[in-house]
Amino acid sequence: MSKNSRVFLLGSGWGAVAACKGLQAASFQVFLLETDPDLEVLGATVSPNSMAELQEELLVFAGYKKIIPEHILRRNTCINVHYSLLPKYRGFHSTVWAILNDEPELGLTVHLMNEYIDDGPVLAQYRVRNDYRSTSVFYMMCFNDYISNHLGRIVKDYLDGTIIPVPQKKTDASWVGKRNMEDCRIDFSRPIKYLQAFFRALVPPYPLPFFEVGNKRLLVKEVDFFFSPVITHIGRILNIDNEGVWIKVQDGYLILKEITDSDNNAVDFDYFKIGQFLSK
Repeated sequence: MSKNSRVFLLGSGWGAVAACKGLQAASFQVFLLETDPDLEVLGATVSPNSMAELQEELLVFAGYKKIIPEHILRRNTCINVHYSLLPKYRGFHSTVWAILNDEPELGLTVHLMNEYIDDGPVLAQYRVRNDYRSTSVFYMMCFNDYISNHLGRIVKDYLDGTIIPVPQKKTDASWVGKRNMEDCRIDFSRPIKYLQAFFRALVPPYPLPFFEVGNKRLLVKEVDFFFSPVITHIGRILNIDNEGVWIKVQDGYLILKEITDSDNNAVDFDYFKIGQFLSK
């Protein structure tokens, strides 16, 4: 088998699945360095090699979270799939961060790797308009579809010399960090525009937005918003009606319409009291 027809795929999750499909569509034989049932069912083969043994190979990374040693990068051709429009949003959970920052465009980048995080020259980008309505998962599925249909072609065009890598401009770069559960806590001091983006970004399979009453964590599945210039207590329940639980935020009210506990049991509106302050 020619080395030009094989690729080692490293990563996991739906991004890796999309990458595997995209590479196979261009007739690459995909090898894995770790067992992954989601990729093996697509026909990827687990290789007996370790990463340290690879030399002059093609490595494609998609959803891979570990730092790659410099000697691996030097000895092999390493290509990464990153779901942001680099050089913006280098790092983890970049699509969510881009939505929270109201970026007018969202997208992905296929780039060569170097010793710095998401820093290498760009091979291709895919852009979509942020409609300020669709969820993070909607955009991720768009990106997965693109990678499934185009990654193999992009890699082949680069190997054939058709694509000339373009260095990233560090002056345009931004970096973001891995999100954790605390980042899903609702901040009632925020304006409605931010909260709209927050609830679009945090949908399954991501953890849902939450707040706490006493020691009880409550998850919010559905919300609405009501703009109002009235100045009053932020984070306080000021109305409860058939529409939901109305909580004052910076420039109006956040209406909680569907609430569950951590066991996914529905929480009735009468669990709350008008005048009650909620944590952050």
